[in-house]
Amino acid sequence: MAERNLNLKLTPVEEALSKYLSALDGQLVPKFEIISVEESLGRVTSAPVCAKLNSPHYNAAAMDGIAVKALITINTSESNPLELIEGYDFINVNTGDAVCEPYNAVIMAEDLIYEDNGKKIKITKSVFPNQHVRHIGESIKIGEEILSAKHKIRPVDIGMLLTAGITTIEVYAIPKVAIFPTGSEIIDICASNLPMGEVPEAGKIIESNSRMYEAQVKQAGGEPVRFATIPDNFDLLKDVITKAAAEFDMVLINAGSSAGTEDFTVQVLREIGEVIIHGVAMKPGKPVILAIVNGKPVIGTPGYPVSAFLSFETFALPILSVLTGRSIKPKQKIEAVLSEKITSTPKQREYVRIRLEQLNGQLTAFPLTRHSGIAMSLVKADGFCILDIGCECIEAGETVSIELIES
Repeated sequence: MAERNLNLKLTPVEEALSKYLSALDGQLVPKFEIISVEESLGRVTSAPVCAKLNSPHYNAAAMDGIAVKALITINTSESNPLELIEGYDFINVNTGDAVCEPYNAVIMAEDLIYEDNGKKIKITKSVFPNQHVRHIGESIKIGEEILSAKHKIRPVDIGMLLTAGITTIEVYAIPKVAIFPTGSEIIDICASNLPMGEVPEAGKIIESNSRMYEAQVKQAGGEPVRFATIPDNFDLLKDVITKAAAEFDMVLINAGSSAGTEDFTVQVLREIGEVIIHGVAMKPGKPVILAIVNGKPVIGTPGYPVSAFLSFETFALPILSVLTGRSIKPKQKIEAVLSEKITSTPKQREYVRIRLEQLNGQLTAFPLTRHSGIAMSLVKADGFCILDIGCECIEAGETVSIELIES
């Protein structure tokens, strides 16, 4: 039987994350790989990328028309038109064609008067050197920085890289994240033969957190590898985590972090690695475990869905940010009037799920159920009203800041 974890020492959120990242310093090292540019969409550059070619790499016509010697057109006007002879005074060009000496300007086709079946052309105004000519390096110069480091590659970037003569690029390798749901009471509805709509037997819980984690890891730029549910068995859990920490860049263990008699996770991690933090002053998500095994981050998260979600967002996401090179965008915040009084435990930071609604011309914040097991509250929520440590209540009618889940 596991020793119950009844008296967790609760560390403030920022302090817990800071201690964890400090403990991982020198061990949390991103990997890099070279891939083809055409396969680089969504990947993140490891270093600044500089052009290998000028663009254009020759003087090019910027318009359809004719290339001429600008000097001979001086003094040309409506009252003093100039007749040009093909092959001597001009050559026909299309957009993108090379403009070579002795020609140094382009006249648009719309400004030409054709005679003698196009062999002779008349113009009625002078042109200046390099008119409608794109110079060598006008768009991109050799050595010019095309993309900065830690830039997430977009479709337009792929086109520009190829234009600049770059066919391969070094990017952050995609970190592989092992995901282990745990618990003898858990059933995997995706893998089982349970018919849709059939009620599982009493005491059995449909496992969904690991599937949520798969999506969160993908969204963060990682490659999730979900394993079959691990039953509550100390030796088995120890074996799979040890192997995963040797193979993967990060390990997530869902459930088994709290005070149950079969919550083995923290004991296993203390035996095979180092537990940096067990217990964070946040609600939901208090019993989260931040550990290191074989130099790899291993995070044990609570089993309740809302706790699991917040634990990932708070601690796993910053780790993945380091491994993927992707920055974490600050959550958008919006002000709203609280519909009812909220009370909280002043020793913890509490994330109260909020539904927003326009009511009587003002944006109103409606608190949703605060039990961490009610996953539907996350689906209905537009954001969180965060009550920090020391805040005991917020009265109805007060204006509060809501951190939006989605922009």
